[in-house]
Amino acid sequence: MQKRIFLLPGFGEDDRCFEELKPYLSDFLLLPVDYRPVLDKFTFPFINVRRFAKALIQFYGIHPSDKLIGHSMGGYFSFQIRELTGCDICMIGSFNDPAKVIHTVQQVPRITQIAAMTGLIKTAALKKYMLEKVKNEHMRNIQSGVMDNFHTFTNTQLALMMEMNYEPKITSNLPNPLRIHDKHDRIVRAPDEPYVQVGGGHFCLNLHPKETFDAMHAFLC
Repeated sequence: MQKRIFLLPGFGEDDRCFEELKPYLSDFLLLPVDYRPVLDKFTFPFINVRRFAKALIQFYGIHPSDKLIGHSMGGYFSFQIRELTGCDICMIGSFNDPAKVIHTVQQVPRITQIAAMTGLIKTAALKKYMLEKVKNEHMRNIQSGVMDNFHTFTNTQLALMMEMNYEPKITSNLPNPLRIHDKHDRIVRAPDEPYVQVGGGHFCLNLHPKETFDAMHAFLC
């Protein structure tokens, strides 16, 4: 029987963020996680990452023998799921301390949540502003696709996800999981914990899928 790997995308993403990585994972049963039906079980702002992780475990039937690959916020959720199940995880461009997230207006981090709740985050003007900062064309196309995907989420769903970004650091007595990160990531700062450096910024799994896969060798065994 194929070993199961759950794919947890980042904020506003879907499993297409793993598209370039999937061909390297053909020996596994890949199970994409869609947050939207689980987010609908919560009322804004009454959510936290532990409750959400428990709901994901129940909804998808995640077991200790499963493996999780989480990109960005998906790695944050994976970290909390590991605390509850003990399953093995790989975090790509991710964090277990929300203070590592680089907000658009760092001095007022809640403005991102306001933008989500009001729908500003879905506007063409904000998209243009954000993409002007991205010089690499491939990376710009990826980020453009992510921002287009915001429209598949309701404003409340996006705001619920953002609410979990303002929590204290999740601490753990478990060994440091596999962390794959680029020190030049402009969305999530590099971890304080040991990690494998892979270039490509926040979307290293898309720009350098082979290097990302190679870093997973021990994790996948």
